[in-house]
Amino acid sequence: MKVTRLDTYFLSAPLPQPVSTSTHRITSVSEVVVKLTTDAGPVGIGEAHGPFLFQQGPDGLRTVSDIITAITPLVVGQDPFDAERIWQDLFALTYTSVRGIPTLARQQRPLVTAMSAIDIALWDLKGKAIGRPVWALLGGALRRRVPAYVTGFYYRDGERPDDLVREAAMYVAQGYRTLKVKVGGLTPEADAERVGVIRKAVGKDVAIMLDANQGWNLPTAVRAATLCAPHDIFWLEDPMPWYDERRTLERLKAEVDIPIAAGETEYSPFGLRTMLAEGLVDYLIIDSTWAGGLTTWRKAAVMAELYQIPLAAHHDPQIHVHAIAASPTGFILESFADPTRDPLWFELFRERPSIVDGFMALPDAPGLGLELRDDTLQKYGVKIG
Repeated sequence: MKVTRLDTYFLSAPLPQPVSTSTHRITSVSEVVVKLTTDAGPVGIGEAHGPFLFQQGPDGLRTVSDIITAITPLVVGQDPFDAERIWQDLFALTYTSVRGIPTLARQQRPLVTAMSAIDIALWDLKGKAIGRPVWALLGGALRRRVPAYVTGFYYRDGERPDDLVREAAMYVAQGYRTLKVKVGGLTPEADAERVGVIRKAVGKDVAIMLDANQGWNLPTAVRAATLCAPHDIFWLEDPMPWYDERRTLERLKAEVDIPIAAGETEYSPFGLRTMLAEGLVDYLIIDSTWAGGLTTWRKAAVMAELYQIPLAAHHDPQIHVHAIAASPTGFILESFADPTRDPLWFELFRERPSIVDGFMALPDAPGLGLELRDDTLQKYGVKIG
């Protein structure tokens, strides 16, 4: 079996109401979808997303198109079962030339994000070729269903406490028992008050995570964590900016009792290794759709097992359910339960994997077990390359 064609689609869906984190105002969600056609019939699909690849407007499309065009010769004509070698060739372009393709060192992050979609599609193809789900290729299921938390409570214009209460009630009614709340966009005092409203609404039996999206400096993170701690916080995610994250995470861990979660913005297995080896996190978060695909996940999962650090997934539970289930320290998926936050998650698949009572069951279909809706590709997508 050989890859004969690589098709790429850029999807962008506007949000009905903009939402904000500590560092960004989000007006749309974007994704790249890759289809790999083979001479044997199966078609593999892969997804990638992230701010490192997608800028709105023609420059964003040009970035995607240029990278995909450059790396296509390293994919077309290859056997999907050579996924590791393909990954190595693509990753090498971050620092050198490969088989006549000039280095893309100045575009490292968008390159790794683009190769993520290709790598995931290769895993999908391998599963379809032998009639087994991806989780079986990753080592087999250590659990038949995987817990999921819901990310919500973004900052919205005109938000009132009653809005937080209604949102919390919606998630609890859907069976979620772990909620993630955005922080860092207000003062620590105002954020703590906001978290307190949510805690009162959900009661003591629902876990609450906090996500600062790297929006605090160290003193602010310490103060905010101290103020929020009485509300029984499960983890504090991405508290500090990238430029001094290693040093400040080390100092924060020494000063607060709330467990630290980070890693989703790392885009190589080597960055994830640093998080583990230096003891910077209590939970390691990985996003295979922008960190190099499921091949990167597999490498990081071995390290996480050796350091006995639980693995959590960022975004795309329909892909990461395979990875979490097959990882010895696999812990939890991220999901969205509000269509106004991620229309693509709710519209992209013919049969979207469901989350029931806070768990996603493993699919038994070959590959990822996903089929794309052509109408959604037409509605939100532009074919590129």
